[in-house]
Amino acid sequence: MKKFNIQIKPVEEDLIDTNNVWLSFSEAKRGFNFKTFSNNSELLLISSKENININLNNKNLFEVFKSNLNLSNILYINSLKKTINYSINNSPFIILFQRNKKKATNLTGAGEISYSDEDILIGFDSNFDINQEQNLSEHIFNSHSIANLFLKEMLDYLVSNQKSARPLFLINFTEHMVFKFKMNSNLKTLSLTIDMLKNKVVKYNTDKLWQFETVIHEALMNAITHGNELESKKEVQIFYEIGKKGIRIIIKDMGKGFDVNNLSVPIGEEALDVISGRGIYLMSKLSDILFYSPEGNETLIFFNF
Repeated sequence: MKKFNIQIKPVEEDLIDTNNVWLSFSEAKRGFNFKTFSNNSELLLISSKENININLNNKNLFEVFKSNLNLSNILYINSLKKTINYSINNSPFIILFQRNKKKATNLTGAGEISYSDEDILIGFDSNFDINQEQNLSEHIFNSHSIANLFLKEMLDYLVSNQKSARPLFLINFTEHMVFKFKMNSNLKTLSLTIDMLKNKVVKYNTDKLWQFETVIHEALMNAITHGNELESKKEVQIFYEIGKKGIRIIIKDMGKGFDVNNLSVPIGEEALDVISGRGIYLMSKLSDILFYSPEGNETLIFFNF
């Protein structure tokens, strides 16, 4: 058996309800805490190195924003108006990269700024002069990746170019829709769910369809058989975002999980006699991004189109 590693993080932190606003958090928070509130057209994102204690108290999200301007950093995004209201009193260092204008704008103090489709908002852990980082800006403007894959590629770029700043979160302002549903733990429902998801994907991309089907089949099969042990009363929760740039799916079962830090795949002659053990390894190779929660009962899968 050969050991291999998978990426681990609290996958539900990327889960928001806002259409056309694609939020992704880095695995390393570097001492920062984050809290989000969302609906289908609004996102409230709060970040601080202190504990964040906020309750909505039946207020709408913009009212919550206005009543909490004393916090370290608070962002209110309205995807219908395509505006960002912000109050930045401390780190993280937040930059709006405007693709069409080829312009990078630091969000400091308090204000409002408009964004366009395909713009990118990035929160970094430390301050730097973006005007002195032309190569970084060009790398961001020219990238065709989004979401978790973009974060990975940007981190690799910063490390390879010996830059000290690290990305904490990323928001892609790109067309996509958000969906949630639950499925029962039986094989018939599994087949119907995979067909439904494939029909969604084929509207945007066919090149990765077989990889997508293979990975989703394995992930859902693991959830209903290993996680929920084929108990019909146990459900699998599915959250997915899809658009012209990609699809991200979060799958959560009701099981106890597994040891995500101790995975191995059969190799050599041993592989001829073992029919299981390859699933997660295969998923990690075929998907663009694969995360498991620390408990092992939640999976995040991302395909970039």
